[in-house]
Amino acid sequence: MLLTVIQLFLFFGIPYVLVILENKVKFIKTVGPILFCYAIGIIWANSGLPIDASLSDTVSSVLIPIAITLILLNSDFLTLKKNVKKTGLSFLLLCISIMTIAALSVIVFSNVYENTKIASMLVGCYTGGTPNLFAIGYGLNADKNTIIVANLADQVLGGLYFLFICTLAKPLLKRLTRQISVATDKTEYQKESIISKAAIPFKDKIKQGIVALLLGIGALGVSIGISFLLTKQATNVAVIMLCVSVIGVALSFLKGVKQNKVSYPLGQYLIYVFSLAVGSMADFRLILGQSVQVLGMVAFVLFVTMTMHFILSLLFKIDVDTIIITSIAGIFGPAFIIPTAKAIKNEGVILIGIATGLLGYAIGNFMGFGLYEILKLII
Repeated sequence: MLLTVIQLFLFFGIPYVLVILENKVKFIKTVGPILFCYAIGIIWANSGLPIDASLSDTVSSVLIPIAITLILLNSDFLTLKKNVKKTGLSFLLLCISIMTIAALSVIVFSNVYENTKIASMLVGCYTGGTPNLFAIGYGLNADKNTIIVANLADQVLGGLYFLFICTLAKPLLKRLTRQISVATDKTEYQKESIISKAAIPFKDKIKQGIVALLLGIGALGVSIGISFLLTKQATNVAVIMLCVSVIGVALSFLKGVKQNKVSYPLGQYLIYVFSLAVGSMADFRLILGQSVQVLGMVAFVLFVTMTMHFILSLLFKIDVDTIIITSIAGIFGPAFIIPTAKAIKNEGVILIGIATGLLGYAIGNFMGFGLYEILKLII
C-alpha cells in the first residue's frame, strides 16, 4: 500500500515539478518535459528500485483517453471558415502524404519489429501530435518498448525538423512560389491561455480543472460502455480511443466547455504523467536493440512525408505560410503554433493553425487505425 502511494505521488509530482521548471530552466524547455519524463521513468525501471509495473500500466491506460478528451475540449473548428479553402486543402494534402509514405515505409523497413503498428502510430502523430501516437499504440496493443522508441525517435527528429521550419523553410519555399499568405493580418489571439499558463484566479482554475476532469472521466466511462455494447469487451482500447475523440469534439461545440481555459494545459500535464508511467515499464536493453532501425523508419516517414506535402502544396498554389503552419499543426499539434507563427513573422496564421492542429487530434486516431486495418488486408 505504501509503495502504491509513493509511486502515485512520484508519477504526478515529478511532471508537476518539470512543468514549473520548464520556464525557468532553459535546458528543460529546449528538450521538453516529455523526454525528461521518459528518461526518469526508464532509469527508474532499470535501476533496481521497487516499482509496481501493474500500477504503471493502469495509470497509463486510464490517463491517455482522458488527456485526449481534455485536449479536444478547446477545439474551435469554426475558425477555419475564413481560410477554409487553402488551409483545408493543405491539411488534406498532408493527410494524403502521411498515409502514402507511412504505408510505403512498411515495405521499405520490412524487418522492423511491429512496423505496421509503428506506421499507424506515425500517421496519428503527424496529423495531430504525440497524444495520437500514444492512443494508437495502446489501441493496437503495441509493445510498450515499441511505443517508447517510436516516440523518442520522433522527439529527436521532430526537433531537427522544427529547427528547419524556424530558419530555412520559409526562405527556401518563397523561392518556389509567389502566392501571398491568406492570413497576413495580425490577430489578437484570445485563446493563448490554452497553450500557456491561464491568467485566471486560482479558485477559477480549480473549478475549471475539476469540471474538465469530470468531463474527461465521463467521456471515458461512456466510451467503456460503448466498447462493451459493440464488442462485449469493456476494455477494447481501439473503440475507447475513437469514442473519446468523438465525444471530445462534440463537447467542444458547447460554448461553456470550449471556454474552459484549464482543460488543454491539464491534458498536456496528464500526457507528461502518462510518459513517466510508460517509461517506468521499459526494458532498456530492448530499447537499445530497436532504436537504430526505428530511428531510420521514423526519419523516412517524417522527412519524405514533409517533402511530399511541400511539393503537392506548391503545385496547388498554396502560400508558404499556410503550408508551414499546417505542417507544424499536423506534426506537433497546437502547442507549437505560436512559436512557429512568430518565427515566420505572421501571427495572422495562429488561429487557423490552432484549429487545424485540433482537427488533427480529432481525426488522427481514425486515420491511424484505418491504415492498420488496410495494411492487415494487404500484407
